[in-house]
Amino acid sequence: MTTEPAGELFLVECYLPGAVADEITAAMTSVVAAGRGTAVFVCCLAIPGDDTYFCLFSGGTPEHLGLTFRRAGVPFERIVEARQVGLDAAGAAFAGQGERCATRRA
Repeated sequence: MTTEPAGELFLVECYLPGAVADEITAAMTSVVAAGRGTAVFVCCLAIPGDDTYFCLFSGGTPEHLGLTFRRAGVPFERIVEARQVGLDAAGAAFAGQGERCATRRA
């Protein structure tokens, strides 16, 4: 079973060179406070080796999220629509892709 937060999902990509865990926590806390409850913070995935952080939000709009991040003083690279994919859907997509790849190789 797949559970998905209500509303559309948006991924905000942030590049925060040299940031440590406490700074990331403070930045996300500032974003949530600046959002004034219009988008729900779902999670933040850290790729520390790349100084990159992917923040997932439910609801809102890309424009509103951009304004929220600017208001919080947290730089971001882009905001894109995201989808949660369950294993059943991902498996079907990858299986179809594998068939197409196998056909091209033949």
